[in-house]
Amino acid sequence: MSENIPELIEDVPDLVPPPQPELSSPDQHGPSCDDNKIVPATILTGYLGSGKTTLLNYILTEEHGKRIAVIMNEFGDSQGIDQAFTSVNDGEMVEEWLDLKNGCLCCTVKDKGLKAIESLMERKGKFDYILLETTGLADPGKIASMLWSNEELGSDIRLDGIVTMVDAKNVEQQLAEHPPSGETMNEAQKQLAFADRILLNKTDLVGQDLLPAIESLIRSINGTAQVEKTAYAKVDLGAILNIGAYTDVDIGSPPFSRDVNSHHHIDARIRTLALSAPHRLRWPLVDAWIQELLWDSRVPGDESCAHASGGMEVLRLKALLLTAEFVPVGSSDEPSESATVVVQGVREMYDSFVVADKGPPQQEETAVGLVGLYKLVLIGREMPEQALRSSWTQLLLTAQSELQ
Repeated sequence: MSENIPELIEDVPDLVPPPQPELSSPDQHGPSCDDNKIVPATILTGYLGSGKTTLLNYILTEEHGKRIAVIMNEFGDSQGIDQAFTSVNDGEMVEEWLDLKNGCLCCTVKDKGLKAIESLMERKGKFDYILLETTGLADPGKIASMLWSNEELGSDIRLDGIVTMVDAKNVEQQLAEHPPSGETMNEAQKQLAFADRILLNKTDLVGQDLLPAIESLIRSINGTAQVEKTAYAKVDLGAILNIGAYTDVDIGSPPFSRDVNSHHHIDARIRTLALSAPHRLRWPLVDAWIQELLWDSRVPGDESCAHASGGMEVLRLKALLLTAEFVPVGSSDEPSESATVVVQGVREMYDSFVVADKGPPQQEETAVGLVGLYKLVLIGREMPEQALRSSWTQLLLTAQSELQ
Protein backbone atom coordinates (compact mmCIF):
# COMPACT_ATOMS: atom_id res chain seq x y z
CA MET A 1 0.00 0.00 0.00
CA SER A 2 1.26 3.42 -0.90
CA GLU A 3 1.75 5.79 2.01
CA ASN A 4 2.87 8.79 -0.10
CA ILE A 5 1.22 12.16 0.37
CA PRO A 6 -0.98 13.18 -2.57
CA GLU A 7 -0.04 16.14 -4.73
CA LEU A 8 -1.29 19.44 -3.32
CA ILE A 9 -2.22 22.42 -5.49
CA GLU A 10 -1.40 25.83 -4.00
CA ASP A 11 -4.15 28.41 -4.10
CA VAL A 12 -2.69 30.92 -6.61
CA PRO A 13 -4.57 33.66 -8.53
CA ASP A 14 -3.97 32.28 -12.05
CA LEU A 15 -5.19 28.78 -11.18
CA VAL A 16 -8.75 28.09 -12.33
CA PRO A 17 -10.32 25.58 -9.96
CA PRO A 18 -12.19 22.63 -11.42
CA PRO A 19 -15.99 22.80 -11.44
CA GLN A 20 -17.47 21.65 -8.15
CA PRO A 21 -19.63 18.52 -8.20
CA GLU A 22 -23.37 18.98 -8.01
CA LEU A 23 -24.46 18.51 -4.38
CA SER A 24 -28.01 17.58 -5.23
CA SER A 25 -28.60 14.62 -2.95
CA PRO A 26 -27.55 14.42 0.72
CA ASP A 27 -27.39 10.64 0.43
CA GLN A 28 -25.03 10.73 -2.57
CA HIS A 29 -22.84 13.76 -1.99
CA GLY A 30 -23.58 15.11 1.48
CA PRO A 31 -25.37 18.36 2.33
CA SER A 32 -24.52 21.58 0.54
CA CYS A 33 -22.82 24.21 2.68
CA ASP A 34 -23.68 27.84 3.29
CA ASP A 35 -22.15 30.53 5.45
CA ASN A 36 -24.63 30.03 8.29
CA LYS A 37 -24.54 26.25 8.50
CA ILE A 38 -22.81 24.47 11.36
CA VAL A 39 -20.24 22.11 9.84
CA PRO A 40 -19.76 18.55 11.18
CA ALA A 41 -16.22 17.75 12.38
CA THR A 42 -14.98 14.14 12.46
CA ILE A 43 -11.91 12.96 14.38
CA LEU A 44 -9.97 10.21 12.57
CA THR A 45 -7.69 8.18 14.78
CA GLY A 46 -6.00 4.80 14.77
CA TYR A 47 -2.82 3.04 15.80
CA LEU A 48 0.34 3.45 13.71
CA GLY A 49 0.02 1.45 10.50
CA SER A 50 -3.75 1.06 10.68
CA GLY A 51 -4.28 2.69 7.28
CA LYS A 52 -5.16 6.32 8.04
CA THR A 53 -2.78 7.62 5.37
CA THR A 54 -4.30 5.31 2.75
CA LEU A 55 -7.77 6.62 3.61
CA LEU A 56 -6.56 10.21 3.45
CA ASN A 57 -4.94 9.59 0.06
CA TYR A 58 -8.32 8.45 -1.20
CA ILE A 59 -10.15 11.44 0.28
CA LEU A 60 -7.64 13.94 -1.05
CA THR A 61 -7.27 12.57 -4.60
CA GLU A 62 -10.36 10.67 -5.75
CA GLU A 63 -13.49 12.19 -7.27
CA HIS A 64 -15.89 11.16 -4.51
CA GLY A 65 -18.06 14.28 -4.79
CA LYS A 66 -17.60 15.46 -1.20
CA ARG A 67 -16.01 18.77 -0.23
CA ILE A 68 -13.93 17.87 2.81
CA ALA A 69 -11.49 20.06 4.72
CA VAL A 70 -8.74 17.79 6.08
CA ILE A 71 -6.43 18.75 8.94
CA MET A 72 -3.58 16.25 8.90
CA ASN A 73 -1.28 15.03 11.65
CA GLU A 74 -0.08 16.33 14.98
CA PHE A 75 -3.58 17.48 15.99
CA GLY A 76 -3.64 17.57 19.76
CA ASP A 77 -0.30 15.78 20.11
CA SER A 78 3.28 17.04 20.34
CA GLN A 79 5.05 13.77 19.62
CA GLY A 80 7.04 12.82 16.49
CA ILE A 81 5.98 14.00 13.05
CA ASP A 82 4.87 11.34 10.60
CA GLN A 83 7.45 11.44 7.81
CA ALA A 84 4.87 10.70 5.15
CA PHE A 85 3.64 14.28 5.43
CA THR A 86 6.92 16.20 5.58
CA SER A 87 7.32 16.26 1.79
CA VAL A 88 4.66 18.95 1.60
CA ASN A 89 6.04 22.35 0.64
CA ASP A 90 9.71 21.25 0.27
CA GLY A 91 9.83 19.42 3.58
CA GLU A 92 8.28 22.21 5.70
CA MET A 93 5.11 21.60 7.65
CA VAL A 94 2.59 24.07 6.23
CA GLU A 95 -0.04 25.89 8.23
CA GLU A 96 -1.99 27.52 5.40
CA TRP A 97 -4.87 25.88 3.57
CA LEU A 98 -4.23 24.34 0.16
CA ASP A 99 -6.81 23.61 -2.52
CA LEU A 100 -6.85 20.16 -4.09
CA LYS A 101 -7.88 19.08 -7.56
CA ASN A 102 -11.00 17.27 -6.37
CA GLY A 103 -12.43 20.25 -4.46
CA CYS A 104 -11.18 19.25 -1.01
CA LEU A 105 -8.99 21.43 1.22
CA CYS A 106 -5.91 20.31 3.11
CA CYS A 107 -3.69 21.63 5.90
CA THR A 108 -0.91 20.05 7.99
CA VAL A 109 -0.17 21.47 11.43
CA LYS A 110 2.24 21.09 14.32
CA ASP A 111 0.11 22.70 17.04
CA LYS A 112 -3.19 21.59 18.60
CA GLY A 113 -5.05 22.53 15.45
CA LEU A 114 -7.35 25.20 16.85
CA LYS A 115 -5.54 27.89 14.85
CA ALA A 116 -5.98 25.82 11.70
CA ILE A 117 -9.70 25.41 12.36
CA GLU A 118 -10.09 29.13 13.02
CA SER A 119 -8.41 29.97 9.70
CA LEU A 120 -10.48 27.29 8.00
CA MET A 121 -13.74 28.88 9.12
CA GLU A 122 -12.74 32.04 7.25
CA ARG A 123 -13.21 29.92 4.12
CA LYS A 124 -16.62 28.66 5.21
CA GLY A 125 -18.81 27.83 2.24
CA LYS A 126 -16.06 26.01 0.33
CA PHE A 127 -16.48 22.72 2.21
CA ASP A 128 -19.16 20.56 3.79
CA TYR A 129 -17.18 18.48 6.30
CA ILE A 130 -14.08 18.74 8.50
CA LEU A 131 -11.85 15.72 9.09
CA LEU A 132 -9.20 15.92 11.81
CA GLU A 133 -6.53 13.25 11.41
CA THR A 134 -4.46 12.52 14.50
CA THR A 135 -1.13 10.83 15.04
CA GLY A 136 -1.11 7.15 15.94
CA LEU A 137 -0.36 8.04 19.56
CA ALA A 138 -2.99 10.73 20.12
CA ASP A 139 -5.79 10.40 22.69
CA PRO A 140 -9.03 11.10 20.78
CA GLY A 141 -10.92 11.83 24.01
CA LYS A 142 -8.77 14.86 24.76
CA ILE A 143 -9.24 16.18 21.24
CA ALA A 144 -13.01 15.65 21.40
CA SER A 145 -13.21 17.47 24.74
CA MET A 146 -11.17 20.36 23.34
CA LEU A 147 -13.56 20.79 20.41
CA TRP A 148 -16.63 20.30 22.55
CA SER A 149 -15.59 22.93 25.10
CA ASN A 150 -14.46 25.63 22.66
CA GLU A 151 -17.34 28.11 22.69
CA GLU A 152 -16.03 30.21 19.78
CA LEU A 153 -15.74 27.20 17.48
CA GLY A 154 -19.04 25.82 18.74
CA SER A 155 -20.98 28.43 16.79
CA ASP A 156 -19.42 27.23 13.52
CA ILE A 157 -18.76 23.49 13.91
CA ARG A 158 -20.19 20.52 15.79
CA LEU A 159 -18.37 17.42 16.92
CA ASP A 160 -19.82 14.75 14.65
CA GLY A 161 -18.03 11.57 15.72
CA ILE A 162 -14.78 9.71 16.36
CA VAL A 163 -13.69 7.22 13.70
CA THR A 164 -11.03 4.69 14.70
CA MET A 165 -9.09 2.64 12.15
CA VAL A 166 -7.95 -0.79 13.31
CA ASP A 167 -5.27 -3.04 11.81
CA ALA A 168 -7.03 -6.42 11.70
CA LYS A 169 -3.76 -8.34 11.60
CA ASN A 170 -2.10 -6.66 14.60
CA VAL A 171 -4.93 -5.36 16.78
CA GLU A 172 -4.73 -8.13 19.37
CA GLN A 173 -1.02 -7.51 19.92
CA GLN A 174 -1.57 -3.73 20.09
CA LEU A 175 -4.33 -4.05 22.67
CA ALA A 176 -2.11 -6.26 24.82
CA GLU A 177 0.80 -3.77 24.98
CA HIS A 178 1.67 -2.26 28.35
CA PRO A 179 0.44 1.31 28.87
CA PRO A 180 3.01 4.14 28.89
CA SER A 181 4.44 5.12 32.27
CA GLY A 182 1.82 6.89 34.37
CA GLU A 183 -1.07 5.77 32.14
CA THR A 184 -3.74 3.18 32.89
CA MET A 185 -4.54 2.24 29.27
CA ASN A 186 -2.53 2.06 26.08
CA GLU A 187 -3.50 4.19 23.08
CA ALA A 188 -5.03 1.34 21.08
CA GLN A 189 -7.42 0.65 23.96
CA LYS A 190 -8.36 4.33 24.29
CA GLN A 191 -8.90 4.73 20.55
CA LEU A 192 -11.31 1.81 20.50
CA ALA A 193 -13.13 2.91 23.65
CA PHE A 194 -13.85 6.40 22.30
CA ALA A 195 -14.90 5.32 18.81
CA ASP A 196 -18.33 5.92 17.30
CA ARG A 197 -17.35 4.15 14.06
CA ILE A 198 -14.63 1.50 13.76
CA LEU A 199 -12.98 0.65 10.43
CA LEU A 200 -11.63 -2.86 10.75
CA ASN A 201 -9.00 -2.43 8.03
CA LYS A 202 -6.53 -4.80 6.33
CA THR A 203 -9.05 -7.62 6.43
CA ASP A 204 -7.35 -9.01 3.32
CA LEU A 205 -4.31 -9.89 5.46
CA VAL A 206 -6.15 -12.25 7.82
CA GLY A 207 -8.16 -15.38 7.18
CA GLN A 208 -11.90 -14.85 6.81
CA ASP A 209 -12.44 -17.47 9.50
CA LEU A 210 -10.54 -15.25 11.99
CA LEU A 211 -12.55 -12.07 11.41
CA PRO A 212 -15.50 -12.95 13.71
CA ALA A 213 -13.12 -13.43 16.65
CA ILE A 214 -11.34 -10.14 15.89
CA GLU A 215 -14.64 -8.29 15.70
CA SER A 216 -15.75 -9.93 18.95
CA LEU A 217 -12.53 -8.71 20.59
CA ILE A 218 -13.26 -5.16 19.43
CA ARG A 219 -16.86 -5.29 20.65
CA SER A 220 -15.72 -6.59 24.03
CA ILE A 221 -14.17 -3.16 24.61
CA ASN A 222 -16.69 -1.00 22.74
CA GLY A 223 -20.10 -2.57 22.28
CA THR A 224 -21.67 0.65 20.98
CA ALA A 225 -19.69 1.45 17.83
CA GLN A 226 -20.69 0.41 14.33
CA VAL A 227 -17.94 -1.74 12.75
CA GLU A 228 -17.12 -1.51 9.02
CA LYS A 229 -14.80 -4.16 7.54
CA THR A 230 -12.41 -2.72 4.93
CA ALA A 231 -9.37 -3.57 2.84
CA TYR A 232 -7.03 -0.84 1.61
CA ALA A 233 -9.20 1.62 3.61
CA LYS A 234 -11.93 1.52 0.96
CA VAL A 235 -15.08 2.68 2.70
CA ASP A 236 -18.24 4.55 1.76
CA LEU A 237 -17.49 8.01 3.15
CA GLY A 238 -21.14 8.33 4.12
CA ALA A 239 -20.47 5.73 6.81
CA ILE A 240 -17.97 7.97 8.61
CA LEU A 241 -19.01 11.56 7.80
CA ASN A 242 -22.05 13.44 9.11
CA ILE A 243 -23.10 10.52 11.33
CA GLY A 244 -24.45 12.72 14.14
CA ALA A 245 -22.93 10.58 16.88
CA TYR A 246 -23.06 13.46 19.38
CA THR A 247 -26.48 14.80 18.47
CA ASP A 248 -28.56 11.62 18.63
CA VAL A 249 -28.42 7.86 19.12
CA ASP A 250 -28.93 5.19 16.49
CA ILE A 251 -31.58 2.83 17.81
CA GLY A 252 -30.79 0.34 15.05
CA SER A 253 -27.27 -0.27 16.33
CA PRO A 254 -25.92 -1.62 19.62
CA PRO A 255 -26.44 -0.88 22.43
CA PHE A 256 -29.98 0.28 21.73
CA SER A 257 -30.89 -2.65 19.49
CA ARG A 258 -29.63 -5.32 21.93
CA ASP A 259 -27.73 -5.81 25.19
CA VAL A 260 -24.00 -5.13 24.97
CA ASN A 261 -22.59 -5.89 28.42
CA SER A 262 -19.08 -7.10 27.69
CA HIS A 263 -15.90 -8.51 29.16
CA HIS A 264 -12.52 -8.19 27.47
CA HIS A 265 -10.36 -11.30 27.53
CA ILE A 266 -7.11 -9.33 27.08
CA ASP A 267 -7.79 -6.77 29.79
CA ALA A 268 -10.99 -7.49 31.67
CA ARG A 269 -10.80 -4.07 33.32
CA ILE A 270 -11.95 -2.32 30.10
CA ARG A 271 -15.53 -2.95 29.08
CA THR A 272 -18.99 -1.77 28.04
CA LEU A 273 -21.80 -1.77 30.61
CA ALA A 274 -25.48 -1.16 29.77
CA LEU A 275 -27.98 -0.12 32.47
CA SER A 276 -31.65 -0.47 31.58
CA ALA A 277 -34.07 2.42 32.16
CA PRO A 278 -37.51 0.75 32.12
CA HIS A 279 -39.40 3.72 33.60
CA ARG A 280 -39.86 7.42 33.02
CA LEU A 281 -37.37 9.18 35.31
CA ARG A 282 -37.20 12.53 37.01
CA TRP A 283 -34.32 14.25 35.21
CA PRO A 284 -32.81 16.30 38.10
CA LEU A 285 -32.04 13.07 39.96
CA VAL A 286 -30.58 11.40 36.86
CA ASP A 287 -28.50 14.51 36.16
CA ALA A 288 -27.10 14.49 39.70
CA TRP A 289 -26.26 10.77 39.34
CA ILE A 290 -24.34 11.40 36.11
CA GLN A 291 -22.46 14.32 37.61
CA GLU A 292 -21.26 12.29 40.59
CA LEU A 293 -20.18 9.44 38.30
CA LEU A 294 -18.28 11.60 35.80
CA TRP A 295 -17.04 14.47 37.93
CA ASP A 296 -16.14 12.57 41.10
CA SER A 297 -15.14 9.29 39.38
CA ARG A 298 -17.05 7.22 41.86
CA VAL A 299 -20.19 5.12 42.04
CA PRO A 300 -23.03 7.54 42.96
CA GLY A 301 -24.14 7.14 46.54
CA ASP A 302 -21.23 4.84 47.38
CA GLU A 303 -18.94 6.58 49.86
CA SER A 304 -16.54 3.67 50.26
CA CYS A 305 -12.88 4.42 49.66
CA ALA A 306 -12.60 1.38 47.42
CA HIS A 307 -14.79 2.91 44.76
CA ALA A 308 -13.81 6.54 45.37
CA SER A 309 -10.13 5.88 44.73
CA GLY A 310 -10.16 2.54 42.89
CA GLY A 311 -9.10 3.95 39.54
CA MET A 312 -12.50 3.89 37.81
CA GLU A 313 -12.44 5.77 34.50
CA VAL A 314 -15.59 6.38 32.48
CA LEU A 315 -14.48 7.27 28.97
CA ARG A 316 -17.81 7.42 27.15
CA LEU A 317 -21.42 7.71 28.29
CA LYS A 318 -24.44 7.36 26.02
CA ALA A 319 -28.07 7.29 27.08
CA LEU A 320 -31.58 7.33 25.70
CA LEU A 321 -34.09 8.06 28.46
CA LEU A 322 -37.71 8.99 28.98
CA THR A 323 -37.75 11.83 31.49
CA ALA A 324 -39.89 14.18 33.49
CA GLU A 325 -38.85 17.70 34.61
CA PHE A 326 -36.10 17.85 31.98
CA VAL A 327 -33.91 20.94 31.60
CA PRO A 328 -30.90 20.88 29.20
CA VAL A 329 -27.43 21.12 30.75
CA GLY A 330 -26.66 24.77 31.52
CA SER A 331 -30.12 25.98 30.52
CA SER A 332 -32.50 28.22 32.48
CA ASP A 333 -35.57 27.06 30.54
CA GLU A 334 -38.68 25.85 32.28
CA PRO A 335 -38.64 22.07 32.87
CA SER A 336 -40.38 19.89 30.29
CA GLU A 337 -43.12 17.79 31.83
CA SER A 338 -42.20 14.85 29.57
CA ALA A 339 -39.31 14.46 27.12
CA THR A 340 -37.28 11.82 25.29
CA VAL A 341 -33.67 12.70 26.05
CA VAL A 342 -30.27 11.76 24.63
CA VAL A 343 -27.17 12.13 26.81
CA GLN A 344 -23.65 12.08 25.35
CA GLY A 345 -20.51 12.16 27.50
CA VAL A 346 -16.74 12.13 26.96
CA ARG A 347 -14.73 11.73 30.15
CA GLU A 348 -16.03 14.40 32.59
CA MET A 349 -17.93 16.38 29.93
CA TYR A 350 -21.51 15.61 28.92
CA ASP A 351 -24.51 17.16 27.22
CA SER A 352 -28.22 16.37 27.15
CA PHE A 353 -30.94 17.33 24.69
CA VAL A 354 -34.49 16.49 23.66
CA VAL A 355 -35.08 14.28 20.61
CA ALA A 356 -38.17 12.94 18.89
CA ASP A 357 -39.76 9.87 20.48
CA LYS A 358 -37.83 6.78 19.38
CA GLY A 359 -40.06 3.84 20.17
CA PRO A 360 -43.09 2.55 18.26
CA PRO A 361 -46.35 2.29 20.24
CA GLN A 362 -45.50 -1.14 21.65
CA GLN A 363 -42.39 0.37 23.28
CA GLU A 364 -44.22 3.08 25.16
CA GLU A 365 -44.80 3.04 28.90
CA THR A 366 -46.86 0.14 30.20
CA ALA A 367 -47.78 -1.21 33.60
CA VAL A 368 -44.61 -3.33 33.58
CA GLY A 369 -42.30 -0.59 32.32
CA LEU A 370 -40.54 0.06 29.01
CA VAL A 371 -38.99 -2.24 26.44
CA GLY A 372 -35.15 -2.34 26.54
CA LEU A 373 -34.62 0.49 24.02
CA TYR A 374 -34.15 3.00 26.85
CA LYS A 375 -30.89 2.69 28.76
CA LEU A 376 -27.66 4.30 29.90
CA VAL A 377 -24.43 2.83 28.50
CA LEU A 378 -20.92 3.26 29.91
CA ILE A 379 -17.55 2.45 28.33
CA GLY A 380 -14.64 2.57 30.73
CA ARG A 381 -12.02 0.96 32.90
CA GLU A 382 -12.27 -0.55 36.39
CA MET A 383 -16.04 -0.07 36.49
CA PRO A 384 -17.43 -2.08 39.44
CA GLU A 385 -20.45 -3.69 37.80
CA GLN A 386 -22.27 -4.85 40.90
CA ALA A 387 -21.91 -1.49 42.67
CA LEU A 388 -22.96 0.45 39.56
CA ARG A 389 -26.01 -1.73 38.99
CA SER A 390 -27.01 -1.39 42.63
CA SER A 391 -26.59 2.39 42.50
CA TRP A 392 -28.58 2.64 39.24
CA THR A 393 -31.37 0.44 40.63
CA GLN A 394 -31.63 2.71 43.66
CA LEU A 395 -31.82 5.73 41.36
CA LEU A 396 -34.61 4.10 39.34
CA LEU A 397 -36.61 3.49 42.50
CA THR A 398 -36.11 7.03 43.78
CA ALA A 399 -36.57 8.86 40.48
CA GLN A 400 -39.68 6.91 39.57
CA SER A 401 -41.26 7.04 43.01
CA GLU A 402 -41.09 10.85 43.07
CA LEU A 403 -43.33 10.93 39.99
CA GLN A 404 -46.12 9.10 41.81
